[in-house]
Amino acid sequence: MRCTLRFARFVAVIAAFALPIALPAAARAQTLPVTRATLSNGLQVVVVHDPLAPVVTAVLNYKVGSNEQQFPGQAHALEHMMFRGSQTVSESQLADISELMGGNSDADTQGEITQYFFSTPSQYLDVALRLEAARARGLLVPQKSWLIERGAIMNEVTQDDSIAIAKLFQRTILPALFAGTAYAHDTLGTVYSFKNQIHAPVLLNLYHAWYHPNNAVYVIAGDVDGPSTVALVRKYFGSVPRATLPARSKIALRPITPKTYHVDSDQPYTIIAQAFRMPGFSSRDYAVGQILQSVLNNQRGNLYGLVASGKALYAGVQVFESHPLASAGAAFMIVPVTANAQNAVAAMDDVLAAYRSTGVPPGLVAVAKERAIADAEFRGNSIDGLAFEWSDAVAKEGRSSPDQILDEIKNVSAGDVNRVLRTYIVPEHMITAFATPKNLGKINSNPPSGPAKENNKVTILHHDPLPPWATAAFAHISVPASTIHPVDMVLPNGLRLIVQPEHVTHTVVVRGEVQSNENIQAAPSKLGVDDISSGLFSFGTTTLDRLALRTELDKIAAEVNAGTSFSLNVLSNQFERGMQLLADEELHPAFPAKDFETVKGQEVGQLTGQMTAPDHLAEVALNKGLYPSGDPSQLFATPQTAGGVTLSDVKSYYSNVYRPDMTAIVVIGDTTPAAARALVEKYFGQWGAQGAKPDVFLPAAPNNKASDINVPDQGRVQSQVRLEEVIGLQRADSDWATLQLANAILGRGGSSILFHDLRDVHGYVYSAGSGLSSHKHRSEFSIQFASDPDKIVPAQTLAITDLRHLASAPVDAAELQRGKAMLIGDIPLGMTSYDAVAGKLLNFALLGLPLDQSTIDAQRELASSASSIRAAVRRWIRPNDLVRIIQGPPPR
Repeated sequence: MRCTLRFARFVAVIAAFALPIALPAAARAQTLPVTRATLSNGLQVVVVHDPLAPVVTAVLNYKVGSNEQQFPGQAHALEHMMFRGSQTVSESQLADISELMGGNSDADTQGEITQYFFSTPSQYLDVALRLEAARARGLLVPQKSWLIERGAIMNEVTQDDSIAIAKLFQRTILPALFAGTAYAHDTLGTVYSFKNQIHAPVLLNLYHAWYHPNNAVYVIAGDVDGPSTVALVRKYFGSVPRATLPARSKIALRPITPKTYHVDSDQPYTIIAQAFRMPGFSSRDYAVGQILQSVLNNQRGNLYGLVASGKALYAGVQVFESHPLASAGAAFMIVPVTANAQNAVAAMDDVLAAYRSTGVPPGLVAVAKERAIADAEFRGNSIDGLAFEWSDAVAKEGRSSPDQILDEIKNVSAGDVNRVLRTYIVPEHMITAFATPKNLGKINSNPPSGPAKENNKVTILHHDPLPPWATAAFAHISVPASTIHPVDMVLPNGLRLIVQPEHVTHTVVVRGEVQSNENIQAAPSKLGVDDISSGLFSFGTTTLDRLALRTELDKIAAEVNAGTSFSLNVLSNQFERGMQLLADEELHPAFPAKDFETVKGQEVGQLTGQMTAPDHLAEVALNKGLYPSGDPSQLFATPQTAGGVTLSDVKSYYSNVYRPDMTAIVVIGDTTPAAARALVEKYFGQWGAQGAKPDVFLPAAPNNKASDINVPDQGRVQSQVRLEEVIGLQRADSDWATLQLANAILGRGGSSILFHDLRDVHGYVYSAGSGLSSHKHRSEFSIQFASDPDKIVPAQTLAITDLRHLASAPVDAAELQRGKAMLIGDIPLGMTSYDAVAGKLLNFALLGLPLDQSTIDAQRELASSASSIRAAVRRWIRPNDLVRIIQGPPPR
């Protein structure tokens, strides 16, 4: 339940230097069957049939959000309480049934809409609709339930406010851009508003005013039949009464007053943002704004030229929030801590000023339009993406479909783009912000915290019996038959090729991996060579320089990334040319000397900031606590090691590491195994290797001992807590599936033991979970939560008590059933997108596991019993040996 879900994705994109930025979700050439209906009560229903996987994503969009709230966070708080039960489905029933369905259920609050969604195996569509209909009327919001949820939502606020760049935008930039309007309303909320202004009647007022079928759009996408799905929606929602809606807030935008803000950051680099308004989605210029963003982010453009010339680690434009009358966008730069931020701003200003003066290149406008149309083809490759794209287009933007904007995009001219640029992205309408690292660079080692004190295990919650219709739906959980049948082959040069034909769209996705490990394959004094090598691929090949290579990719609207992880997204009619360009970049990098110095300087600058960044220090401390001296995981690149890398080192590293017999390629999409093999052999078949294959797997590691480390983190209100240990389990062990089931019961999902005890019962945290990370020769088990400093110790004590209880007493039948259902549901859910399928197949191939390992795991999980779970936890988990890493304020 995240009111800032989309903003969080945006922050992640910026933090990860995601270049090139794709065109925002806009156009798609929809060829999938669509069924529409409007019920007599006004509920709009859109069903999009996508047979990619036996999965359905159902998104109920209420056309109300923070724009209409009375107090900060009111709409967000109501979103939370929609998971607390109704007159016909109790809180525990809603949580338990949601987990039994497998998949995901969540919600998202924005300015104009609030979205509630279930993504589940399509056999449970009826169940998902029943649950959604139950809270569409008769929502229960008792004050005692709100007081419990209030603690969790305040934890969410402090957690988000601990992220400097997110806080900067949510609390400062967005209110400045939209001052005096409902667009500036605080969607997240504040600790003050939740403590003093919001209570149960306030939430019910918003619910009764706006949550009605004539103010909602239900979008359902996946492997479902349109007419029968509409009939089901009518069955469960048809009797929900319509209502007269209140008047919506009037929006009168004020002129922007230019300001400059500074905030301390815990990142290893400086982030610079120049924020501005862009056209809203009801504007005729909305499509123009999208094309402008794509033009400015093209790697042949001058903003990316700042990266290529070494003046920035990242430079680009991103629209991160849209409303009817205006959107919020920003030009971003990320520079090393060693760079002068004012000089960086001046360089970005010069680029934008030159474009305003002379206009953007008309050729890049044409490319942006072609890419928008091509990008539309790919959106059918994800069932979740399809459901949310239709939701945004129909419910939020008021369009008939995502296709509607295609015609607008086709009609955009270079003159239109220049006009919008000169109107919106101008200094007199900008808010400038700097997020500058103020990291202490400290690690505080403490004596081991010792075994957590015993605590009588709190009863999680009273679990009401499931209604008969739910009991019947889950009476017989079984492992579903796989709907993918990949063809697996090995080329003469040792390259492994896996092909999964899919003809949902006219696209092909290629994902590849050169199995490698810099910490094993590079000299310790040369660490950083891997990043430097990868950074040089985009500077061209032996036959095409950087700009020529990007031009060729633009001609076919393809996306290529090269390195130890490489990829291609291409229309199927351009598959061969795409493979040719991918192979050219991957196998024939130019490694130009002048660009080597640029990339090396960027790496050194980035590492300089990283040395004092809390995230890095926490990783260093964790690995030191987990692994013995001399283990490869103890090695990290530094400015000194990267600074010692030469161009000769790069070429030698490339020659030794990039080998076909260490490489796997997965091809999924509109092709055949024979055609894919022919192209891979044609363009990768001459690739060879010398010498014996290296062993790059991390070795088995001995059990660690407990330790306790605090990493100060400037600006963090909440602390991020991680409890982790090395265990001897290997991914191929038969016990892996049983321990994964134990992990699911303990810490996965809203009905997990940790979530209920730490959040629902005590309100110590906003979220809590556990994880099992497994490799060929070693594994790690962990528990994670974020909490206020005064709640760290009680949260940890309760979490370890829960862990011990899992080893000392059998899980009950309901917990066992929920855990199995969740994991069995992962099989179809793992096939809901081309990327998901490719990633799973690639992972299994690189670990030397069967490609149907998911089915093998599921069969073992289904066969597991309460006693086998208890035995596996006893065998592998050691509650007294957990390493505790606290990032942020220490316990108090």
